[in-house]
Amino acid sequence: MAQQLTQMMASLETTDGCEDRQQPKIYAKNSMDRFGDDLCELLLSYLSFEDRFQCESVSKQFRRTVFGSVVDIEINDRFMRQILNTTIAETLATITIKCPKIETIDCRGIRAEYGEHIPEVLAIFQDNCHNLREIYCNLWQNSGQTMPTIGPLVTRINVIDDNIDTQLLTHCHRLSQLKVDGLDDVFDTTSGQLLTKNLQKFELNSCLNSDYHQLSAFVAHNLSLICLDISYYTYETHDSLTEMCGQLSRLTQLRDLYLVLEVIGGQYSLTDVLRTIGVNCKQLKRLSLYIYDSTRSKRQTLDSLRYYRQLKQLRLTQFHVIFAQIDLSLDPLSDCKRLTHLEINLIGKDVKVLIDCHKHCPRLQYLWIDGNENIDTECLSHLSRLPALQTLVFRFIGSNDLSDIDFNDLLSRSPKLKTIEIHGNNEKKFYSI
Repeated sequence: MAQQLTQMMASLETTDGCEDRQQPKIYAKNSMDRFGDDLCELLLSYLSFEDRFQCESVSKQFRRTVFGSVVDIEINDRFMRQILNTTIAETLATITIKCPKIETIDCRGIRAEYGEHIPEVLAIFQDNCHNLREIYCNLWQNSGQTMPTIGPLVTRINVIDDNIDTQLLTHCHRLSQLKVDGLDDVFDTTSGQLLTKNLQKFELNSCLNSDYHQLSAFVAHNLSLICLDISYYTYETHDSLTEMCGQLSRLTQLRDLYLVLEVIGGQYSLTDVLRTIGVNCKQLKRLSLYIYDSTRSKRQTLDSLRYYRQLKQLRLTQFHVIFAQIDLSLDPLSDCKRLTHLEINLIGKDVKVLIDCHKHCPRLQYLWIDGNENIDTECLSHLSRLPALQTLVFRFIGSNDLSDIDFNDLLSRSPKLKTIEIHGNNEKKFYSI
């Protein structure tokens, strides 16, 4: 104890030559004046950024610790509305003083209404936050004012305006995540040169048949991709679909794939689509598959899912017209030994597909079932045999004869089930143990 007191006294700064010695509030980490700071900072870390300001006046300890855990800050429309009622420069300067540990700024939530203020906001943070390491932002019409300066800090970008000069992306040497409307956005309009390389996550809102050569060039220089989201892809022939899948299968580092396909004509094979990707992308852990088909060309199966042996999460939720043409079976999932999350659409399907779900998916912890009014007590009985299931979600279309008693009974019979959620008929119900 004596040694601790000695260390504490040595850490306090004093002034000599005065009768009343002044001691600035600089405390050693083991000072009793700082007792509980770590716990206090942890508790306050769960508050939103706005709520922290209200807690400053609670106590000296709160004031000392309330902003200590702030390393990430999000600047959105709500934030901008609040600071526009004040002097922007002074307000932001105050924030940078209170939050000296800021490392990441995310301003992708700022929309067009406040876009003109982005250069000023980012300039203030860049000048005052000495620990700033990363900036996430949108690419706007006025991005040319700031991108040459902040570009080295930008790691994530959303291109949300039409006719944007995407040549500005060349300033972002550390860019790891990019979201664009079309593949044209990542190529120079004059030279055709690819503007982004070595990405880890790429979100593409639209990809057409005519983009095949661009897709090939993009993939060749972004083999590092871990997450790929293609929200809209249209094809007319089996060959064009095969070419697209061949390009995606080159991304051997993929962990997460979100793929939307629209069939507008011709014969195709869903089995080939899934097999090509599954065989080559052996590290894929999360797969979300959406398919639209206006042709009803032939009946499809999901047998190729057995090639996705590393899958942990699978989403098959919005098969629209085509879904009536798919022979749905959970048998292929028996080879996906690590599957823990499954979201499945049962519109127009026989719920008997769930009979042996406990055999095919023994590790399933989360199950989301959409759109079948034929789910009955027998179906619930099958689900109760899932040995690891913890969360069960139903989204019904129409009505059924199940009651609160049935769901509570399911909770009591399932070994690990903790929560059941019912979404439908403009209401939500929750059952839990």
